[in-house]
Amino acid sequence: MERSGARGWVWWYGLFLGCLLLAAGAAETVRVVRSGDGGLAFWFGTLVGGGVLVLVGTLLLPRRPRTGFMITAIGCVAGLLPTMWTLIVPVMLVVLIVVSGSRAMVAPVRSG
Repeated sequence: MERSGARGWVWWYGLFLGCLLLAAGAAETVRVVRSGDGGLAFWFGTLVGGGVLVLVGTLLLPRRPRTGFMITAIGCVAGLLPTMWTLIVPVMLVVLIVVSGSRAMVAPVRSG
């Protein structure tokens, strides 16, 4: 098992998924603006907002595991609904929630 401060596969996996949500959010935002279909708040809020939260939470995981986990989990939940049609992305987001949560619970509690 790797040290909690090491940047292992979970850290890179979280960065990948956060960037994936940001890219999907940018693509959907452009599509909505060009087509005039509506739903800009939904697509931008869930995909871009979720992607930002996943990235911020992932970057916090090594230093503040519990805070990083909570932010990562909220971002993953935000990204679940708009990516549900892909089938694989929601599964990847749930895996990130489970793995980062299990690591956060094993990490020692720091006071101060």
